[in-house]
Amino acid sequence: MMRPCLMWTINDFPTYGMSSGWVTHGRLACSHCMEHNKSFTLNYDHKSYWFDSHRRFVPSDHHFRRNIKTFRKGQVETDGPPPRLTPLQV
Repeated sequence: MMRPCLMWTINDFPTYGMSSGWVTHGRLACSHCMEHNKSFTLNYDHKSYWFDSHRRFVPSDHHFRRNIKTFRKGQVETDGPPPRLTPLQV
């Protein structure tokens, strides 16, 4: 019996969601961060934003973490990256 298998693809984010079954919109859109994401909504909008979510991946002594003017105003990033999943958790 022959069974088909999709080994790899190169595609954009919406196509990634269709082929993998992951929801690529809303608060849990990032398949790497999952529920440990740093998304937020504005006061007048219900859309999820991930602006400034990348600073948690730079080293803890990087100057981007302490910069309060260039990124989200008045906020210093102290959290680390999300925990890595083991193969059993995946």
